[in-house]
Amino acid sequence: MFMSYKDNAPGAKCGGQRRPNLFAAGGLALGVALAPAMADVFTLDTNLSSLTISGTVQGASLVQQGAGSLTTQYGGTIEATQTASSIQFPGQSLIAAMNSGNWQPLDDGSAGLAAANYGASVNLAAGLVKVKAALRSLVLDVTSSALTFNSTGQFASTDLTFLIPTNANSALSYLVTGLVDSSGSTAVSGQSTNNVTTLATLVTNGEAQTLTIPVNAQFTFSANSTNDTILNLAGQLVAFRTAAAVATAPILQSLTVQTQVVTLQWQAPAGQQFQVQSSTDLMAWQINAVNVTSGSSNYTWSGPATGTNGYFRLKQ
Repeated sequence: MFMSYKDNAPGAKCGGQRRPNLFAAGGLALGVALAPAMADVFTLDTNLSSLTISGTVQGASLVQQGAGSLTTQYGGTIEATQTASSIQFPGQSLIAAMNSGNWQPLDDGSAGLAAANYGASVNLAAGLVKVKAALRSLVLDVTSSALTFNSTGQFASTDLTFLIPTNANSALSYLVTGLVDSSGSTAVSGQSTNNVTTLATLVTNGEAQTLTIPVNAQFTFSANSTNDTILNLAGQLVAFRTAAAVATAPILQSLTVQTQVVTLQWQAPAGQQFQVQSSTDLMAWQINAVNVTSGSSNYTWSGPATGTNGYFRLKQ
């Protein structure tokens, strides 16, 4: 949003009573922009966040090793950026599976019990081949484009992509016994579009926000042979965020120039802090003020308008 004003028009305003001359030559060009929003960090509620695995190994269905071995809770954080009308997941979330018990095999695939996120059994070849598998250190990330809220704060779950990052330590250990004996451990990674029609929600209540995401994601791994293992993760993730003031995008009210002094006025929730930056070429930016705050929703900053061109932006 860029505007220009004639030098001989003292007190020229944007957003006030006088209409700006957008094409004045030889004037002082001013621009105001908002810096990209910082990601908000939501903390997962482990009591409300759990995912159940299902799937197959070489076409045979997974069954539990013991009670609760195919379901576990999740902790960690989800990062999201917000505007008044949309939410986006830029990545860098840390959605970590917790251990559901002690399951076979050990980390290296050898016989024995050890703590694991999930433990599954599979019977192959009419039960003549038995497989024990344990999934450990499972970490998920989530990404998306900007997703638009509907009137009740819901957004499309199907536009989310879940990832098991390649730089995580997520690993699947397996032990095969019977007609065929083998064992080992393989790193797991991959990504999956969320395959669920239930809408996700973001609810704001005073200073608190609750993010609820239904999950149904499918990943394919290679354990004993290429793409022989399919794992589905289904359930929900619930995360909370509390802030002194839930950040919303500031709204520019006016930009005025008078006697070579530029004044910015904008609205935002009381108590937020802003940095005012300026540039003459939109490339190099300098800091004009830090920690500009207000006890109300009305914010103001004034400073010298030097040179023939000046561009200003607000940053939180």
